[in-house]
Amino acid sequence: MRCDDWGVRSQQWAGLRSVSTSVCGVPVHYVLAEPTSAAAPASPVHLLVPPMTGSASMWLDLVPHLRRFGTVVAVDLPGTVTGHTGDPYRRGPSAHLDALFVSAFVRRLRLDRPVVLHGWSTGGLVAALAAGMMPEQTRGVVLVAPTLPWRRASPVEALGWQTMGRLAVATGPPLARIVLRLAGRRIVDAKRNAILTGGAVSPGRAGPVGGDPSRVSRAQVDLWLESLEVAREHPERLAGTATALASAVRAMFITQRPTTEALDALRMPVLVLRGTDDPLVDPASLTEHARRPGWTLRAVDGAGHLLPVEAPDLCAQAVGKWLADTGPTADKA
Repeated sequence: MRCDDWGVRSQQWAGLRSVSTSVCGVPVHYVLAEPTSAAAPASPVHLLVPPMTGSASMWLDLVPHLRRFGTVVAVDLPGTVTGHTGDPYRRGPSAHLDALFVSAFVRRLRLDRPVVLHGWSTGGLVAALAAGMMPEQTRGVVLVAPTLPWRRASPVEALGWQTMGRLAVATGPPLARIVLRLAGRRIVDAKRNAILTGGAVSPGRAGPVGGDPSRVSRAQVDLWLESLEVAREHPERLAGTATALASAVRAMFITQRPTTEALDALRMPVLVLRGTDDPLVDPASLTEHARRPGWTLRAVDGAGHLLPVEAPDLCAQAVGKWLADTGPTADKA
């Protein structure tokens, strides 16, 4: 989905516009929002990274709230189902490849100020890895409901991931492609039903989509439903999602050491945001990660994995306080 002015879709998105560029010959789509008058003159650029194979439109409800902190850019990652960024990967997406893409995209923007990288879910892992690739240009990192390495409860669990887990990750993507060819439309229909009924089934609690859709704006839900309709007509486009998920699972449970070392190496401030009703992240693991020097953990009551669209105002409040606490660039509102 592209819009010269996203205000056509919803008044809350007025002033947000689609922009096209290319990175190493690959077409790239992103959403750009100029800062409001409340932003400090030297404020950083906020670059929003969606979940892997996700699109910029997933962030639209949060973007207006972040504009008071500076320019906001939300990018389509490669391999999106409904986005407009090309897919340059021969073997499908991975967190490392997406991090290389994000760092190359930042260079392509030729920014004259530092960036704050925001990553949601599997995009959190991507944003953290990208920050490590461009430390001098990164003002800080905001990890929203991130899929970081989980704390292993026992040696038996660790052994299970190194044996059966490796086998599952290796066979998962090929098997998923077969399943998508046979039952892709039914899977998409189930996802659509989850979005439409998730909030009604369990009001105020995280539903089958990882959060409470009843708290999400109608405009955003409509975009999701349109995206699912595209996926229903082209289920083969979902294959990259299985590969991306396998990459995230590998980093979270199997090859944890390289990811943990990359996180340890970050020297810029890091904010970790989680919803208290998020069923897809491990609170104890995020607490452990946030014990690193310069890391801050904040919990948003009542929100799930859809945190940036369930509670965009609360997310922005947490970001504003963190910016004020960690550097000279603060909200002047």
